[in-house]
Amino acid sequence: MTTVRPRGRRPGRVDTRGEIIEAALTMFCEIGYEKTSLRAIARVAEVDAALIHHYFNDKAELFAAAVLALPLPEPTAIVERILDGPTTEVGKRAIASVLDAWELPGARERFAAIVRAGVNEPEARRPLSEYLSTEIYTKVAEQLGHENAAQRGQLAVSLLLGLDLARFVLKLPHLVELSDQDLIAAVGPAMQVYLAESW
Repeated sequence: MTTVRPRGRRPGRVDTRGEIIEAALTMFCEIGYEKTSLRAIARVAEVDAALIHHYFNDKAELFAAAVLALPLPEPTAIVERILDGPTTEVGKRAIASVLDAWELPGARERFAAIVRAGVNEPEARRPLSEYLSTEIYTKVAEQLGHENAAQRGQLAVSLLLGLDLARFVLKLPHLVELSDQDLIAAVGPAMQVYLAESW
């Protein structure tokens, strides 16, 4: 006689949310953000896929909890903020949104650890860059009508990860000392080219 395991929440005192996060972290690091599905995470965590939505609205929120471990705004809210205003200021608003994220408690240390892992462990390199590109910067470029939005999204991410590496891992003194406004003024134009300008 075959025993069928009940679906949904498992019996007993089980940290279901924690096990979902652990499964998600494993999958995001092993196969990347884009190839990981909520259904696959549910299989690894041995829960019903619907149960994931009890704890997380979507894959982006689960990624933030598992990999970033930060209470980041919804990606759609970040996209809307970047697009809210003159198109000529998109690059500056994109940099400002990153600076806001860096101010969250523990964010700088967490981002620095992720970048270090990306340098030393190739399998850890994909999730953060894919998340930022797929959920935020490619969508900004799409909203601005660019056919090469995916390419632009990855260029934007390369700029941000390089900045994170320079400030929080290498700790280049002149970049560390820059005020937020000076950093926005210095880096915003490059981000403007990646996300908004025609080329």
